[in-house]
Amino acid sequence: MFTRIHHLGMVVGDLEAAKKLWLDTYGFKLDESRSPLPRGRHVDLDDVNILDIPVGESEVEISVANDANSGTGRFLARRGPGPHHICVYSDDIDVDAKRLSDGGLQAVVPPRGSRDQDGGSRVAFYHPRGNLGFLLEVWQNMPVHGVVPKPPRGRGGRLTKIHHIGVVCATLEEARHLFVDVYGLKVDSAHTPLPNGRHAANDNVRILEFPIGESRIEATVPQDETSGTARFLASRGPGIHHVCFYSEDIEHDANRLKTAGLQQIGTVTVAEGGRAKVAFFHPKSNMGILVELWQDVAAR
Repeated sequence: MFTRIHHLGMVVGDLEAAKKLWLDTYGFKLDESRSPLPRGRHVDLDDVNILDIPVGESEVEISVANDANSGTGRFLARRGPGPHHICVYSDDIDVDAKRLSDGGLQAVVPPRGSRDQDGGSRVAFYHPRGNLGFLLEVWQNMPVHGVVPKPPRGRGGRLTKIHHIGVVCATLEEARHLFVDVYGLKVDSAHTPLPNGRHAANDNVRILEFPIGESRIEATVPQDETSGTARFLASRGPGIHHVCFYSEDIEHDANRLKTAGLQQIGTVTVAEGGRAKVAFFHPKSNMGILVELWQDVAAR
């Protein structure tokens, strides 16, 4: 089964600018044991250099293409910098790979390595087609002398984890089918009850949430043709829309990011009927991805 979000994969054209944004501005720390400065770790599979940045139990993975003709290089040329893939962690990659294939997903890279290898990791990739427009990676760390290593935890100031990754799609039913029937996740029916989910009036969308570890995948469907989410779907098709970080003090984090030069959209607002506060920062100041901050509000 899938137990957590392993990482959100981002593609950039400028590694130094990415370091400045995610390390200096957001305050996250690089996992230099895996991706040492200045160029991070090299991955032969698509000829990229990667920065691994822990956020809670997950990571933001920053990739820069070394070959303009590679898959990552072509993606950057076509779409520009921004979100590239979602990677989920598996406790048995062979079982999960079979379920994904049986559910109709197309394996681009079948599970690599062997189930009896000592240490290292195994990965597989699935085509965006049939997967709501985004590349899916599956990852499993293999035991070292019978023990699976624990992921490092990371934070940036008062940002403590990935609260959710937002995916835009055309219908709630296709999201439910993919994430429940194919991935094997469950709907958070307390916050987003079936069949119609939760309505978010600030952008006139309906939402289903699928918890995974300490995070969740948030599937968003526009209810009109004029909202920001509707325009995203019309221009780019289904896919990864935003990343949301959990903040222990959202006013503090929003102010420090705005002071650092990031473009805030509106102000900190109350959401979920007063149960949360949220803030948004424009993709133009975040290397192509909309960033949301979230803080739960204790009941009074």
